[in-house]
Amino acid sequence: MLTSLRSRLIASYIFIIIVCLVLVSLASILLLSRFQARLVISGLVDAAVPTALRVYTFLERGLSPAEIADRLKEQAERQEVRILLLTPRGQVLADTQDNWTGKQAKIDLTEIPKDAKTPYPYIHGRITPPDGNTQLYVALSVTPPGLATEEGESQRRLFVALLASPRRRLRTVLEDIAKRFLLTGLVTLAISIILALLIARSIAKPLQRITAATEEIARGNYDQTLDITSPDEVGRLATSFNTMAREVRASRQAQRDFVANVSHELKTPLTSIQGFSQAILDGTAEDEINRHRAVQIISSEANRMSRLVDELLDLARIESGQIKMMREPVDLVQVLETCTEKFTLRARENNVTLTLDVLTLPPITGDKDRLSQVFTNLLENALKHTPPTGKVTVKAREINTGMIKKTTLVPAVEITVTDTGAGIPPEDLGHIFERFYQVDKSRSGRDRGIGLGLTIAKQIIEAHKGTISVESIRELGTRFTVVLPTGRSNC
Repeated sequence: MLTSLRSRLIASYIFIIIVCLVLVSLASILLLSRFQARLVISGLVDAAVPTALRVYTFLERGLSPAEIADRLKEQAERQEVRILLLTPRGQVLADTQDNWTGKQAKIDLTEIPKDAKTPYPYIHGRITPPDGNTQLYVALSVTPPGLATEEGESQRRLFVALLASPRRRLRTVLEDIAKRFLLTGLVTLAISIILALLIARSIAKPLQRITAATEEIARGNYDQTLDITSPDEVGRLATSFNTMAREVRASRQAQRDFVANVSHELKTPLTSIQGFSQAILDGTAEDEINRHRAVQIISSEANRMSRLVDELLDLARIESGQIKMMREPVDLVQVLETCTEKFTLRARENNVTLTLDVLTLPPITGDKDRLSQVFTNLLENALKHTPPTGKVTVKAREINTGMIKKTTLVPAVEITVTDTGAGIPPEDLGHIFERFYQVDKSRSGRDRGIGLGLTIAKQIIEAHKGTISVESIRELGTRFTVVLPTGRSNC
């Protein structure tokens, strides 16, 4: 029961609506009771004046208070009031309901103003009769103003009070409006429930779609896209879901590509090793020269497999954070000189001019060996793709850049490795930092690289809070740019 979000929303809305209707009803009853009290007092005032005149008339006829009360009983029943005849000190001389006669009422009739602007001055309030039900009362003098004489002075000291219960009048009013109020409440409740259903549906339906799409992804169907464009939290949730779905699809595709690429990279050397080892075993490589060539190929392919495994492990450790970069001062000038010297002989053999253009650089904080790995990879790639008589140039300079922190300029070092090779096609330029991606797919298995060097280089540079980028023009060359923060303040 109430297991779904929609049912809980509807139930909560109905509960809130009922509570609001009850509170409105209670507030209405409270306001009506106060208003009814004022109406009762007004009605008692209207009835008290003629009643006082009748009592005055009866007194002139010489009737006693008890006889006057008997004459007023019919009027009291008709008007649903209780009539008392009292002395100025509140002594009850007569009561139309008899049970208060001779007792003291808590009414101070001396408080009736004698100089009031109204024709018949009166007082009003609440009083509790012997039966215990609190009632409202209005009291005034029996002798009308302007008719007082010395002969009637004793009569002036007689007062009449009319009492009525506000609850009885309120009950009558409530009974009169109860049916209308109930009908109005039911109509309001029905309309509110319909609105609650619509609101709950507008909230629950997008969430149900998101839930269904999430379940599809859990079952392996990653082609899920939600077109919920509402500006509220549900819309933002749908946007986040679409982003997550794209990331999951990309991640799954990357995993499939990774397995396919690793399988492809391992298949070629394994095939060579298997073929040439079989040639040695079955005697196909008869002479010493062929056996030596087969052994060389097996050794070369085994080394290639070993490099592949090492680079895969290296990349996995860097991405997972298992390899912690050293945080020590690094002299980049020395690092670049060492890396350049390693390729001097190779450049000379390929008739390529290798130049290092760097003077002084501020020290940076990082891992010297890992940075050497990056620049070694960039120089190796540059020499590999630069034809004879070409040039490879390494430049380094200190700059102020906002690339690392968008809000402020940060002192940094920019290192560029530029070659005059064939360049990288535009369609390949955005993929060269991807795993196993190779621009020149026409090279033979032993000549081409594995396709992990630039991926590892990017991971290392980003671990140093730096950036690496590439720009290339066909037939003119390629430039890799590495930016590393120096850690010095620019203030």
